[in-house]
Amino acid sequence: MRSLILSDWLLQYLEKGSGEPINRQIYRLVQRAILAGRLATGAKLPSSRALAKELGVARNTIVEVYDQLLAEGYVESSAGSGTYIADTTPDRIEVR
Repeated sequence: MRSLILSDWLLQYLEKGSGEPINRQIYRLVQRAILAGRLATGAKLPSSRALAKELGVARNTIVEVYDQLLAEGYVESSAGSGTYIADTTPDRIEVR
């Protein structure tokens, strides 16, 4: 999924009035996309600034999501290079 495609896909599933914090929703959706193989190993995620703008959320929201994904080993990050799907993600699951 390219940046625009990722944001379009996320927008289909985000429920801003659901009561679940938006950062948790984004985290859960991206995590499931990784585990289901929808986001391939090595794929570059959009910058936090670009994704935040496309989703209409604060940049800090996306930074929190990326930090959590990094802490759990779903992504790898390199200053100035970007955030990429890790090649050592936890076992993949079947997501329907």
